Amino acid sequence: MQWLKKERCKVCSDERSVRYCLRRNKELGWKCCNGYRADGKCPEACPYSPKKDKSNALLPIIKSDSRTEFLDFLERYLHFWIYLSFPDLDGKTPYQLSQNSEGKSRLKDWLSGFSFLDSGIIVLLNKKLNLELDISEETNPNTETLAANYLDAVIAHDWEAVAGFHIQNSDCPQDTIVLFTRQLMTHPLLKKVRSRAIINAGFTQDLQQAFVYFELNGKENWTFIFVNTEAGWRIYQTIWGTLQDYYDQKNQFREIAVAISQKNEIALYARLDSIVNKFPLSADIQYYYGLCYSLSNRIIDAKAAFQTAITLEPNWREPLFQLAFLSMNQKDYTTALTHWEKLAQLDPQDVNVQNNIGVCLLGLGQSDKAKSVWLSALQIDPNSEVLIKNLEHLQHG
Repeated sequence: MQWLKKERCKVCSDERSVRYCLRRNKELGWKCCNGYRADGKCPEACPYSPKKDKSNALLPIIKSDSRTEFLDFLERYLHFWIYLSFPDLDGKTPYQLSQNSEGKSRLKDWLSGFSFLDSGIIVLLNKKLNLELDISEETNPNTETLAANYLDAVIAHDWEAVAGFHIQNSDCPQDTIVLFTRQLMTHPLLKKVRSRAIINAGFTQDLQQAFVYFELNGKENWTFIFVNTEAGWRIYQTIWGTLQDYYDQKNQFREIAVAISQKNEIALYARLDSIVNKFPLSADIQYYYGLCYSLSNRIIDAKAAFQTAITLEPNWREPLFQLAFLSMNQKDYTTALTHWEKLAQLDPQDVNVQNNIGVCLLGLGQSDKAKSVWLSALQIDPNSEVLIKNLEHLQHG
């Protein structure tokens, strides 16, 4: 993957070099590559040269490393295309037909016979030929647009807007928003970002995850990981690095888990502090910080870290469990009950969760409700020893 290297384009010396050009015998960035291949004169041996579609489609087939690159190529290509004559247009060019209303009408009828999978193509056709082709409204922004908007907010130092990309629940407490903005605005790289350039983007085969890879300030790697939800694409993680760093973090978390099992607090803090900037606002890292703070008996910090993890991943069970137990240990049964009920929504069949709901209700003096919860849970698992003992204790005092 040549685009992971930081060498510069041998033509413009500005953008990152991403591929070798047979035509120029040089390493090029994708913008310079588009500048050459748009005229259709690149050697066919080059995998990035435009190919004619055998199905006689309107536009050539091209290989591109991102949607942004594809649309950039298309805008350059259309500069040549609008002056090509087509038999279906009686040998006239799209540009000629676009000069009067009758020609525009014929041109629009002709173009309506083609399928365009990307609305950006229609936008460019309208722009080049002054047409008014219908454009399907995108209800959910694509990943590259979301990533670009994120970085534009970073460059503008609109930290509250940046934090909003990470928040997954609409009722996020204001103090959490303040915490997020503080972490973002003090990040060693983000606070210094002045420019962005997309390098590569892609999807998993099942289209449930995606990545968008940028170069910041002409040298730093920055990667977005997206997940596909019912509400559309959302940012799952941001990485000061590459996809390799994303996959390597599993090894990092494994070492952290070992340090937790050994109760090695010094090693834990050192490990977490060394990666927190590489994976800013990571739910996993916040969760591990919470466990670390719990070992150190820093309960307030632990709760804040677990709450941050939940804000980033609202349906993640582990930090919810930890928050619920911490509240129960402090006999804050009202707060604990809220967390257990959330866990019950995520998994109504979890008998342990139902048991703890009963414990909280009992702690709040609501023994009848506690009994009812335990009896219902016993129908899920009639052999649950803890439920049986709690019911016996409740019955006999």
